[in-house]
Amino acid sequence: MAFYMKHSPVSQVGGVSPLNQRGKGCAKSEGGDGCVQNVNGQWLIWNNKHGGVFRKCSSKADCDSILRVPGVHKG
Repeated sequence: MAFYMKHSPVSQVGGVSPLNQRGKGCAKSEGGDGCVQNVNGQWLIWNNKHGGVFRKCSSKADCDSILRVPGVHKG
C-alpha cells in the first residue's frame, strides 16, 4: 500500500519543494557559499545547476573526495 501525504510538511513554492530549489548557484566561482554543506548534521553536495541534493556524504572530506573524481561533474 502506497503512502500519500496530501499536504507536505515542507512548504512549497510554485509546486516545487524548497529543498529541490536549494543549492542552485551554490558554486563559489558563481558567487555562492560553496556546494558542500552540513545541513542538520548531514553532509550534502548541492546541485549547482538545477538545485537539490547531488550526493549525501559521511563527512566534508568524503564530499571533497567525491568531487575530485574525474567526470563527476558531467551529466
